[in-house]
Amino acid sequence: MNDIKKLIEEGINYHKKNKLNDAKIKYLEVLKIDQNNFQIKRLLALIEYSLKNYSNSLKLFSECIRAQPNNSANYSDRGVVYYKLKEIKKSENDYLKAIDIDKNTNALFNYGNLLKEKKMFNEAILNYNLAIKAKPDFANAYQNRALVKFLQNKDQEALNDFNEVIKINPNHANAHFLKSSLQLKKENLIEGFKNYEWRWKSQLFFSKIRDFNEKTWNGIDDIKNKTILLYSEQGLGDQIHFIRFVNLIIKKGANVIVEVDPRLLKLFKHTTNFKNIYSKGDELPNFDLQCPIMSLPYKLKIDINSIPNKPYLKCNTKNTDKWKKLLDKNCKNVGINWQGGVDPRQDFGRSFKLDYFQEISKINNIKLFSLQKINGIEQIENKKDKFNLNIIDNLDNDAPFVDTAELISNLDLIITSDTSIAHLSGALGKKTFLLIQKYAEWRWFENRSDSPWYPNMKIFRQKIDGDWNSVFSEVKDNLIKLFK
Repeated sequence: MNDIKKLIEEGINYHKKNKLNDAKIKYLEVLKIDQNNFQIKRLLALIEYSLKNYSNSLKLFSECIRAQPNNSANYSDRGVVYYKLKEIKKSENDYLKAIDIDKNTNALFNYGNLLKEKKMFNEAILNYNLAIKAKPDFANAYQNRALVKFLQNKDQEALNDFNEVIKINPNHANAHFLKSSLQLKKENLIEGFKNYEWRWKSQLFFSKIRDFNEKTWNGIDDIKNKTILLYSEQGLGDQIHFIRFVNLIIKKGANVIVEVDPRLLKLFKHTTNFKNIYSKGDELPNFDLQCPIMSLPYKLKIDINSIPNKPYLKCNTKNTDKWKKLLDKNCKNVGINWQGGVDPRQDFGRSFKLDYFQEISKINNIKLFSLQKINGIEQIENKKDKFNLNIIDNLDNDAPFVDTAELISNLDLIITSDTSIAHLSGALGKKTFLLIQKYAEWRWFENRSDSPWYPNMKIFRQKIDGDWNSVFSEVKDNLIKLFK
C-alpha cells in the first residue's frame, strides 16, 4: 500500500510540474497494481489529452464513465475530447449529461464554448452566467463571456467582464490583450497601447516575441547615439501603418536599423530615407537595443492628439511621365481595390464585390484603375462587358507595392476596402475613400468619417451591418460633388 501511495504522490507532483511523460509513467505503474483506481485513470486520461493522444484519452474516460456513471466530471472531460475530434454532437451530449447530473461548472463552461463556436451567442452567455454563478472567481468564464459580448458589439459589457477577469487575475494576458482593442477603439490610446503589450503573452496572439540577447528599449532610456533595431510584425498593412513611428526614433538621435517583411523591403527602400533597412532573415549589423515597431506608440506615449500623421512615404518623381502616359489627363483617374486576404479571421466583413463599382463607373469623366492583386482579380473577367475597368499589365512584377505606390501617387483618388492599399494610399498622402463595415477594427475608431492616422482619408462606414449598397450610394454622391 505504501508503494502505491508513493507512486501516486510522485505522479501527481510530476503532473503539477507539467512533466507529463514522467507523470504518465507513474500513473501506469499505479494502474498495473490497481486497475480499478479510476481517480488515477481519469488523471491519465487528462495527460493523454494534453499529449494529443486523443483516442487513448477517449478510451480512458469511457472506462471511467462505465465504472462511475454518475460522475459528471468524466462526462465533461470526455466532451472536451469529442469536441477536439470534431464529434460535436457527442461532445454536446456529454456536456448536457454532466449538467443534468449536478450542473457541473466545467460542463457549463465547455458547453458555453461549444455554443459560442456555433454562433449561438445568447445561449452561450446563459451557460457562462450559470458557470459564473456557481464559481464567482471563474476567470475564463468571464473572459469567454466577454468575447461573446465583443462579438455582439456590446463593448461596454465586454469591457466590464475583462475588468472582472483582471480583478481575479491581474496577470491574465488574454484579458489585457482583448481589453486593449476596446480601449483603442474608444480612442484611449495611452491605456490601450499599454494593454496591447500583453499580446506577447496572450494565447490569442498568433506571433511570438523575438528572442534577442540585446535589451528591449523601455521608452525611457536615452537612445542618442545608440543603435536600435526596430523590427516589424504582423500583416503588411500593419507594417505600412506603423512604420511612421521610425522617424520619431530617428529624431531622438538614435542610429536606427529597420527590419521588415521581405515583401515590403523594396517599397520602403523606394519611399523612405531610412539608411539601414533589412529584410527579415537577413544578417543584421550589431545593435545595442531592440523594439518591435508596433510597441513604439506605447513607448512614445502616443495619444489621439499626438499621432504623427503627415505623409511619411514618398515616391521618386523620376517615373512620373511613365504613369502619366497611362492615365487620361481629361478625366479623373481613380484607383480601386475591393478585397483583402481570404483568411476569414483577418478579412471577415471587410471586402466587397467589384460589382458595387458599376454605378460609379458610369459617372462622366471618371476612369477606374484596378489596384487589386492576387485575391479578387478573378472577378474582373466577368465584369468586362458591364463597365470599363483599366488594368495596367505587369504592375509590381519587380517587387510588391513599388509600382502600385507610384501609380497611386499619380492618381486623383483611391477608393479601397480595409486592406494594405488603404494604408499605402494614406501614407503617401493621397486622397482616399476608405469603405468599412459597421463594426470595423479598432484603428478606425467609432463613428468617425475622418482618420487621425491619415488626414487625407474620408471614411464611409456601413450604417447597417452588411449593407454595402448605401455605402456605395454615398460614395457616388461624394464623387459627383468632388469632381463636378
